[in-house]
Amino acid sequence: MKKILSIVIICFLVGCSFGVQGFSIHNDDTKTQFSPGDYFRFINVDGRIRSYRIHIPPSYENSNPMPVIFSLHGDGFPAVNSFTQEHYYATDMDQKADEEGFIVVYPNGGPFLYRYLVDYPFYLSFFELLPLLTLSRQWSYWNNSEVDDVGFIKSLINKLISELNINSSRIYVTGLSGGAMMTYQLGSELSDVIAAIAPVAGCSGGSSKYVPEPDTTIPIYIVPKPLNTMPIMILYGLNDISYDGGWFNVLSVGKYQSWGYLLSAEESVSLWFEYNECNQVPEISESQDGRIIIKSYKNQYNESNVMFVTYLDGGHEWFKSPPYELSATDLIWEFFEAHPKQY
Repeated sequence: MKKILSIVIICFLVGCSFGVQGFSIHNDDTKTQFSPGDYFRFINVDGRIRSYRIHIPPSYENSNPMPVIFSLHGDGFPAVNSFTQEHYYATDMDQKADEEGFIVVYPNGGPFLYRYLVDYPFYLSFFELLPLLTLSRQWSYWNNSEVDDVGFIKSLINKLISELNINSSRIYVTGLSGGAMMTYQLGSELSDVIAAIAPVAGCSGGSSKYVPEPDTTIPIYIVPKPLNTMPIMILYGLNDISYDGGWFNVLSVGKYQSWGYLLSAEESVSLWFEYNECNQVPEISESQDGRIIIKSYKNQYNESNVMFVTYLDGGHEWFKSPPYELSATDLIWEFFEAHPKQY
């Protein structure tokens, strides 16, 4: 009886963790008219209820197609930056959307349980498990979970195209940390739809699962080459704990230890200028204070298909101005604006 009660409580908490504000599930066959404002919505994908938030700027008109940016939160425990409402405060993307005229979509990842506990489900007590289920959201960026997050974003793109007046040649994705890793995966698998991507503080490959201790025998996953060229801006802080890559402790809760391996920032950049067939010698510029270095790798068509932005004083964060001279949001929008989809 106690076991059944525990299962019921856990299921209830997982359901509650999706939130209840503005709860609605729309029929995809129904054309929904939106006006400027903020909306919190749900969508059923493969039998799972997924949530997302939409910000529509004041300049939106149903007759005027607009660009759209999907902004992905980071993995989190506790959920300081995991829920969409925290993530959009961290990025100031809504404000930029209002200034420049684009739609922002903030999807939510799946509950923590799907990823970290898949191999070691009995290491945590109920009271250690409780905050993980209720406070955290994760992305399945390296196909290491039964949750199909690529399918979720693809379904969401199709749904929003049917409901909003979206410029289909200007669909972009950015994300922080785990959201950055998911951004790479989306750029790889949805290159027929997405025009450009901009991962922040995240790498393009690593261990396909987490292990109790570093293990050099496990396979390292590398995000596959997209079928179409994918313009990409990669942003990193030089002091980011993951900048140099290698093994690091992902989680330590009670007796539970979880380790993962990540590619370095330089390895991620090298991977993508190879994918986009860029010149390996970049053009280099810097901010006026010299604390932000921008490397631009161009292909044979002289397009900036890969840009690598390093904040010399930055850590594992979304870079804002102030304290930095240039904000990540401003740089990302400038890059996206210059890269419509090439068919």
